[in-house]
Formats: sequence, C-alpha cells, structure tokens
Amino acid sequence: MESILTSSFPKLAAKARLKFDKVREKHLLLLPERVVVLNETAAAILTLCDGRQTVPAITEKMRASLLTDTKAADAGELPDLTTMEADISKFLQEMEDQGWVVVQRHATENNQTS
Repeated sequence: MESILTSSFPKLAAKARLKFDKVREKHLLLLPERVVVLNETAAAILTLCDGRQTVPAITEKMRASLLTDTKAADAGELPDLTTMEADISKFLQEMEDQGWVVVQRHATENNQTS
C-alpha cells in the first residue's frame, strides 16, 4: 500500500458520484451496484477531491470549514494541521484502495517512490 503523498491530487473515480439524499438527509457515494452512506466529514473531503487540489490544500479547506462551523470555538480544540493531514491522507488511501478515489501523483515523487 503506497501512501498518499503531499503533492498528490485526489479525485473521485470515474465510476463514483456524490449525491445528497434529501429524503433521508444523508450524503451518498454512488457506485456501480453499490451505495455508500457517508458521514458529513467524508462527504466534505470527497467533494474537495476534484483532481486540482493537493492533500494539504484539502486539509486547509477542511480546517477553515471547521473553524467557521464551530462559531467562536477555541482553535485549540481542533486537531493540529499535521494530524488532520495525516487523517485525511489515511482516509483517501482507504478510498483509493477501494477504487473509489483516483490519486494523481506528482511525477517527481512517483520516481522517488518506485
């Protein structure tokens, strides 16, 4: 299992599609012959996986969103950026292993990890 690198550009696999089910009020990942119910955090991360943003950029946006959503929350209560990036990388690695996310790696890092 190869780790998600910081200069990787994750995006949803062509077979996957995100949808919000208004009736059930749930985020869904639609796949051929399968539907995965997502929590809000997973849905937010996958929404940012457009193939143009790196894992650190996705992490920054998620942290900014948490700060905004928690209205005057003590920033000390949130995990630090490094921990969040590690958690998001692990999540995206699991999604890639399932075939639900495709990760485009920067060419120079591909050469270093091969």
